[in-house]
Amino acid sequence: MQSNEFGTADESVALPDHQEGLRFLLFRYGRTPSPLIAGRIAVCLDSILADNQIEISREERCTYRQMRSFWRLVAKQG
Repeated sequence: MQSNEFGTADESVALPDHQEGLRFLLFRYGRTPSPLIAGRIAVCLDSILADNQIEISREERCTYRQMRSFWRLVAKQG
């Protein structure tokens, strides 16, 4: 059995809810790129950043903001 920094290959990594929704949308965009999905990713990032109950480090918050700008641009460019 192969192991990595997240555990063994047979274990699934439990992500926080906000990351799970984002992950789903990113995989969906990877399978079927569209401006609509890109827009949904940006909205998901908006909700993550706006939720005061989610503890996000300063570095993560900066990354989410950069990602949000990127996905808004992708959605706008089509």
